[in-house]
Amino acid sequence: MNVKYSILLVVSLIILSILSYKLSLKTINSNVSLPKPALNYNLHRDIIYKNTPENIPLKLDIYQPKKSTGKKLPVVIYIHGGAWSMGSKEMITYKFRAYVLNKLLQNQYTVISADFTNINSQNHLDRSLQDIKDVLKWVTNKSEVYNLDIENIGIWGGSSGAHLAMLTAYMQNNNSLQNLPLLHYAIDFYGPTDLNELFRTDAHPVIQKWFKFYYPKTHKTRNKKILELTGFDVEKQKYEAIKPLRKLSPANYVTKHTVPTLIFHGNQDDVVDVRQSEHLVEKLQDHKIKHQYFLVHNANHTFNNINSEDANDIAQKIVNFIKHYTKRQE
Repeated sequence: MNVKYSILLVVSLIILSILSYKLSLKTINSNVSLPKPALNYNLHRDIIYKNTPENIPLKLDIYQPKKSTGKKLPVVIYIHGGAWSMGSKEMITYKFRAYVLNKLLQNQYTVISADFTNINSQNHLDRSLQDIKDVLKWVTNKSEVYNLDIENIGIWGGSSGAHLAMLTAYMQNNNSLQNLPLLHYAIDFYGPTDLNELFRTDAHPVIQKWFKFYYPKTHKTRNKKILELTGFDVEKQKYEAIKPLRKLSPANYVTKHTVPTLIFHGNQDDVVDVRQSEHLVEKLQDHKIKHQYFLVHNANHTFNNINSEDANDIAQKIVNFIKHYTKRQE
């Protein structure tokens, strides 16, 4: 390859990278004022499931149907999003998630939404993952108190919460969840599945420099997020950062034993590229794992612009999927 062609190739890649990034920032759909469904449930609020080493109480909420059959209820654990560093357990009652919650309660499921340690320069993702495992331990220990069927548990999350949910479910294969109840399925809403791809850690140094020059604020945010996730400065410790990002990528844990997975992604997502879900689907197909993938037309990240008809449709798809992997008590 001659020098002239090499320069042309690099410049072309730079231009394409910048153009694609600008296009990804374009707002295609505005948020929709989604009417909230009439929720009817029994709520056990702000239950402390653990105290952190800093003695900070971590809490969860339990949503259960008003009218129960009296039998132990299967459990869906919800992990909220928020770029791993913000958000709260109350998010389950916001926007389209309220429709999903409502439909699950109508079908005799208990839904648990928990807070967990947010990442920062001191607390990295291993803390968040351990908190979610401790939620599972708590569910086992309190199953009799709250009438929970620990033989029928699944996990659901959105965005960074979906990433955490998938990691928790998929890492069961590595014996990381010993003595914890088995998760029977995972539900992924627009979650990152390959963090090195998400953060473009393999991008050519020239492209990285141009990106830093044209979008300094975004570049700084990216580097800060990698530091918070892994504890490594990607500019000074690139290869040290890449290794934990690889270990924190759900797609890398897919095997023939991976749990069934339901995936939703908006084709107008400008935060988590739809290729993150497509990459996961390819892995699931390669290993012949049962899964469903729904690409939601015109939906943005967080699905804040979908209407009530779409929200109800999504909720029903979730219930149909979960029912297939729930063994009801006789």
